[in-house]
Amino acid sequence: MRKKRDAITAAESAARRMRFDRVRLLNEELDRLMTDAATRVSGVTNKASFLAVSAGVLITAATAQLWSFARGFGVASLVLACLAMACAAVALRPGKRPGIEARRLVDRHLDCTHSAGFVEAELVRDKETVLTAIERDIANRGRWVWAGFGVLAAAAGSLAVVFSFELLGR
Repeated sequence: MRKKRDAITAAESAARRMRFDRVRLLNEELDRLMTDAATRVSGVTNKASFLAVSAGVLITAATAQLWSFARGFGVASLVLACLAMACAAVALRPGKRPGIEARRLVDRHLDCTHSAGFVEAELVRDKETVLTAIERDIANRGRWVWAGFGVLAAAAGSLAVVFSFELLGR
């Protein structure tokens, strides 16, 4: 009977150890994914900043003179450049900072009776939730940047038409 109980205890201990090892592995991988997400956030921010500067240059070019020919294209260029600037502003807007809240974490786990393995498993779940929110935010901001570059290209094309008409005098 004792051998059977020892075998069951050893099996349960091995199962707990395997789960703890999986949680540790997931925790480490989520940390790597968080670092990758932070890098991608920085990339989207840099692209949105470039978009804002480029739109500002086009706005300046569109308003540098009064157009004699193809005024509609000049106005369209100005409007499209302003829309590109708005897309950049939306992509660069301050957002909610998704993250594990320190106070909530301490309140939830400091004086609890849970094991370290349980707490670490909960942290992994919290990290997954945060990472999912960050990924959603990156995708959303990225769509605004892509839309802004599309509108910026149309603004540049429209401005090129206006310059062409002005140079050719037609």
